Amino acid sequence: MISSSGPRLALVVAAGLACLGWGVPTTRHVAWTAVDFFPPDLARQVQRHEKRFEAGIRRGLAAPPAWRAGPPGTLAVALEAQARRCADDLRRPVPLDDLVEELGVLAVLALDANDPLAVAHDDHREGAYAGAYQAYVDSILPRVRLVYYGQDRGLIDDGALAAAIAASLARSAALYPFVGQEFYRTGELRDWRGLDDRAVTFGVAGVALSRAVTDLANLAAWAWAQGGGQVPTPRPTPLGHVGPTITRTLEGGFPQRDEPRTGSPAMPQSGIRLPPP
Repeated sequence: MISSSGPRLALVVAAGLACLGWGVPTTRHVAWTAVDFFPPDLARQVQRHEKRFEAGIRRGLAAPPAWRAGPPGTLAVALEAQARRCADDLRRPVPLDDLVEELGVLAVLALDANDPLAVAHDDHREGAYAGAYQAYVDSILPRVRLVYYGQDRGLIDDGALAAAIAASLARSAALYPFVGQEFYRTGELRDWRGLDDRAVTFGVAGVALSRAVTDLANLAAWAWAQGGGQVPTPRPTPLGHVGPTITRTLEGGFPQRDEPRTGSPAMPQSGIRLPPP
């Protein structure tokens, strides 16, 4: 007897894909930002073969729904397989422009693993705000200050690939509830154009996209090291800094944050508290 679970699974996965939080502009922006933190020799190859990197991004964006969604999708399996493919290609070796294209595919999957709406699908309201959140994130890109959190030595030195991927998915799942909570903070669905840079959605995007930059850079460094490439030691941090965080400040941000504030806020202060990045 043929089980009916297969069609139901396909529908759930397809619905999850339709609710991706990152659009094409966001994916491209973060992928290219991460290249700055690749091992220098690898970064030069990506920049030299930029059209192949873009071709890989397009391939990744066109991947089957199950590959780009969290459970019941197979995003974790697809991401690990693509990372291992890049490492295997380096060992064979393949032409470096072919490798660069595969890194473009890897970039999309790494972004998906850091996209809360791609990883989790528990909120029945998600379909109502997913498109709005995608448009919102695309709109705030010039103002988001991305953070590079440094090298993952457990991944690069010890090869803990599965653990690194599982950590990415867990962080995204932890952020997932905050998106829906902010969109419905007034009791009804809010227009994304009314969400300013003090909204929880801005914080979720900043943390998740920064983690995507870091994860992609670390996955690329792991693959490069597996193929015998040199991975330099972490960049130095400021004197007195504690922890691995390295900040890369981009144009924008929220310049009005230091200006005197008068009057009452248009919205009640949110009681939502994000988990640590």
